[in-house]
Amino acid sequence: MSDNLCTQSSAMDVTAAALLTSGKPFNCTDRKYAVEGPRVWVKIPFLADTIPAGTVEVQGDNNGLTTMQVHAVLDDGTLLSSLFTERAVVASWRPKGQYGLPIPGTDNPDIRNRIRNVYIAMDHPKVVSSMSLIQLASKAKWDERKLPLSIMFAVLCGMAAMPLIYNLFFYGALRYNFMLWHSLMITATVGYTFSSSGLIFIAFPGMDLTSKMLLNYWMLAFGVAAGGIFLLRFVEPGKLAPWLQAAIFMTAMLPVLVTALVLRIDDSYSMDARNYYHASFIPSFLVVIYAMGHAVRRGSRAIWFQIAGWIPIICFSMDRVARGMDLYIGWPVLDYGLYFTLVLETIILALGVANRIFRLRQEHEDSLRQQVELTLLADTDGLTNLNNRRSFEREFRRNQREHCYSHLAIFDIDFFKRVNDRYGHEIGDTVLRVVGEKLASMPHFAARIGGEEFALLIRNGKPERRKNYPVNILAEVCEALIRTVHDQVPEIQESVTFSVGLAKITRNNSLRTVMALADRRLYDAKANGRNQIVWLDLSPATPAKPAGTASV
Repeated sequence: MSDNLCTQSSAMDVTAAALLTSGKPFNCTDRKYAVEGPRVWVKIPFLADTIPAGTVEVQGDNNGLTTMQVHAVLDDGTLLSSLFTERAVVASWRPKGQYGLPIPGTDNPDIRNRIRNVYIAMDHPKVVSSMSLIQLASKAKWDERKLPLSIMFAVLCGMAAMPLIYNLFFYGALRYNFMLWHSLMITATVGYTFSSSGLIFIAFPGMDLTSKMLLNYWMLAFGVAAGGIFLLRFVEPGKLAPWLQAAIFMTAMLPVLVTALVLRIDDSYSMDARNYYHASFIPSFLVVIYAMGHAVRRGSRAIWFQIAGWIPIICFSMDRVARGMDLYIGWPVLDYGLYFTLVLETIILALGVANRIFRLRQEHEDSLRQQVELTLLADTDGLTNLNNRRSFEREFRRNQREHCYSHLAIFDIDFFKRVNDRYGHEIGDTVLRVVGEKLASMPHFAARIGGEEFALLIRNGKPERRKNYPVNILAEVCEALIRTVHDQVPEIQESVTFSVGLAKITRNNSLRTVMALADRRLYDAKANGRNQIVWLDLSPATPAKPAGTASV
């Protein structure tokens, strides 16, 4: 009815009869929405032929409305009137934020055919759309639509809220902060849909229309603010230039700032505030569009989810902004498109969040794997895959705290240089690898600490094996090493034997002290003919096989 309606302002005490008899003309020009109030009158022709039989209601945007009046003027000048309190206007809500007030006399077919004009009085209207979106509709038809449309909006709210549960669940485990901002976006989306669709009146029947209007506006402002910060946190590091990050943040905060400054419902409120409010979204939309292209050029993968989710919203939102600024009337059905794209965006970004989490976890696992590999490289001997000296020293320090090992044994391969000279270095390396593999399979801590020298930290012995411990263990180890080299390196004709120096680890001895003692006893073993274990200090005059030695 926007092309056919006319408006007029009056004081609060002016009645419909007084208005009609005053002869004051209605404004039907392009300036007809520039009303001054406090009571605004809207005159529309009653187009009975365009509406099905039955009661006819007048509909319009219910944001911020209070008391209203609906009057019907018959062909003989008779005035039929209905007065509606604020609660009655609230109770008449229709899905998608409209009121539906019956026109008096339209329930009687004879009277309905005689209605010529309809006058609507609004007290202290807050938005121009309460006038510009006025239309006539069948009450019975909209009574039938109310339940299915309400169910549809409830389903949309439920679909939008599902990723919220997903986000909160995984945030507790993963702690990615972009999930919180996405959750705030979802909350704002659900809040706006729940409020603007009219579902809020089912949950909160006492809600007034001004509070509902403010809730609508604040939810959108918070949603854009959260969306801007989500964009900054969600896109991979380095894909948005620093100056662009600052621009995204400032433009995302602009609607919140403007909402706080201009949407104050007091004596200073002006219907122009709605224009400022809607205009504050435009910079954010433009910056986000630029940021999408910017991130794509820099190779961002995450931004494609925002492109898919936000481009449809931006298109519908730009239309909504233009209509909110009263640049044109447009089709109210486009609001349904905005609702659906808001929900679609929530689902798409939920998939984007899942994808981003997967990639972050993959990067984290790759980083951990690299750290493990670097640690292994730093702690492992490259030839034998045994622990190296660095790892051995760290294990010894740990033992000083936990006392897992009772003795240190140092092994040396007898006449290893002769093996290299006679059979070649490749065979010598094979011997080292075979010895390393065999030592690694034992329950003690083994390390390669020199060319052909190996160290073995021997675990504390069981009570039943304390006699001659750990010499009996070392004898078994040496026998196993000799057999293993013989079996796996058949190129060597003679037996490869081992000399061993053994030292006890006490609580107060340092690694240097224990190593020196074991090394001295290894020297004694080699000096006394090799192929033996020495666990006591020998004097220089000791015979070839004194007490305290064992040959294998």
